[in-house]
Amino acid sequence: MKELQQTPEPPETSEPAKANPRLEAGQQLLKQGKHKEAIVEFEAVLRADPSSQPAVLGLRSAQKKLKEEREKTARSLIQLNENGLQFYHREEYLRAGLAWKEALELFRSQNDPTMEQELPFRIDEITTHLDQLIRILVDKGILLYRQGELQNAVYAWQDVLIVEPEHAEAKDYIHKARVKMETLETFSSSPSSP
Repeated sequence: MKELQQTPEPPETSEPAKANPRLEAGQQLLKQGKHKEAIVEFEAVLRADPSSQPAVLGLRSAQKKLKEEREKTARSLIQLNENGLQFYHREEYLRAGLAWKEALELFRSQNDPTMEQELPFRIDEITTHLDQLIRILVDKGILLYRQGELQNAVYAWQDVLIVEPEHAEAKDYIHKARVKMETLETFSSSPSSP
């Protein structure tokens, strides 16, 4: 009689297979929307184990999400620049300045100089537009000041500070205009002597 051969059982291991901490970190970063960081983790896993299917899937997902984010950011930058140009041409300088300021802040927040390659304009064009706009507002204030419209001059310079809060020239002009307004108010309210 033939004896049945038994298949040997795999050796018992005292500990379960360890999860890859970098894979787990990549998956967690992906859930948190930190796609660049997730890509770094998944790539590290794949360097150590090129056959890791979860890392391949995670990497693809993170790359896709990152691409979608970049496209959305590029669309936003284009729209903000166009809004700034439209407001500027309608002489709505404060609104133009705010649109361009938001575009610059969005671009800088990306911390990715290659983003500019996806735009139909250069970022320094926005900076140039903003500088021109600020000069227009400062000069408008100077003209109003010279015409004796001190409060309107202050309003023009305050618009500059809304766009560029640390603009020293606008701050200086506002101070001078307020001093002059106080002086004029003092003279106009003092009784005239005989």
